[in-house]
Amino acid sequence: MQLRLTNLLIALTATVALFFTACKKEFSKDEPFPDVFTPTVYIASQNQFVYAMDPNTGRKKWEFNAGANVQASPLVMGSYLYVAAEDGKVYKLDAKRGSLVRTYTVGGQILSTPYGERNGKDGHDYIYFGCGDNNMYAFDVTSDTLEWSFTTGNTIYSSPTVYDTLVIFGSYDGKTYAVDKEDGLQVWEYDAGAGSQFYSSPTVADGFVYIGSANNKMYCLRVNDGTVRWEYTTGGPILSSPISYGGNVIFGSNDYKLYCIDTASGIERWIIETKDRIVSSPYAHNQLIFVGSYDYNMYAVNIIDGKLKWQYKTGAIIKSSPMVYDNKLYFGSHDKYFYCLNPANGDSIWTQNINGLIETSAVVDNLDEKPTNTSTISGNSPY
Repeated sequence: MQLRLTNLLIALTATVALFFTACKKEFSKDEPFPDVFTPTVYIASQNQFVYAMDPNTGRKKWEFNAGANVQASPLVMGSYLYVAAEDGKVYKLDAKRGSLVRTYTVGGQILSTPYGERNGKDGHDYIYFGCGDNNMYAFDVTSDTLEWSFTTGNTIYSSPTVYDTLVIFGSYDGKTYAVDKEDGLQVWEYDAGAGSQFYSSPTVADGFVYIGSANNKMYCLRVNDGTVRWEYTTGGPILSSPISYGGNVIFGSNDYKLYCIDTASGIERWIIETKDRIVSSPYAHNQLIFVGSYDYNMYAVNIIDGKLKWQYKTGAIIKSSPMVYDNKLYFGSHDKYFYCLNPANGDSIWTQNINGLIETSAVVDNLDEKPTNTSTISGNSPY
């Protein structure tokens, strides 16, 4: 009896197994969901870190330790974020994840913000930046090779701009240079004379180069040969990088003033006075000019008449240059806070303490892979 029950159970088990085998279906393997990326705002600091944040909330996405202080503003180009550190290293990071892709090393301190050129010679991407070893460098960041270097007579803190076939920049040797972007050979130079140093970064518009000097002068040079069209004298060294906007050239000076000068004549249209030096470079948006001052304030000024629209006080000097993205104004301060304000009225949207002095300016990756959402200290600015 026991044996028959055992045989019956074995037969039943076999039948059930056969049934489920016959009904078995093939399921596709589980695949991970694709990564979803959103725009990102980046800021670097004197605490040696670079931060990637949500532009709307200030929430940190990731951070990268550069191993040295960072004064040059980061650059977004293609899928990468380029970060120039003071120890002579430029880091190529995955812009979305913050992982290190490549390191470029040069022989001196880097304060110059890199300029990025997409689809240059042979369809490659290039970055250009100045260095404390007196050289302007061009790197092919598609093949990760040094393209050329150009030596001046002193340190290069000025950030370059590219206009047509020229890379244009200033040097602490008192000269402004234009070199061929393909081979690094000099096309022209302008010598501002003894006592001149160019820390300010140039901007180019309508065939003219605008650049400020430590000899208190703003120069308007002809882009084809570097000759002077006009010069304008302020009451202090000009470290602020100018913008050309609406027929005006706008810049700050160490004499505590923000200047708006007619680009055609070199005659002032208006001047607004703050309570300390202006090293921050101005930014224009919706008929307002934004600029930070060493008096701790961010200013919004009407472009038409120079009247103050609003000012926002931080806890320390503002050297960082502002920029606007998606109707939000971003800048950093020496109080270690990164600020996001409403550009229309100066109301705070969010602030983020990053535990480090901020001298760099913000840049945004809006996922179009173009280096256009930057401050005005780089030739990648929108003007």
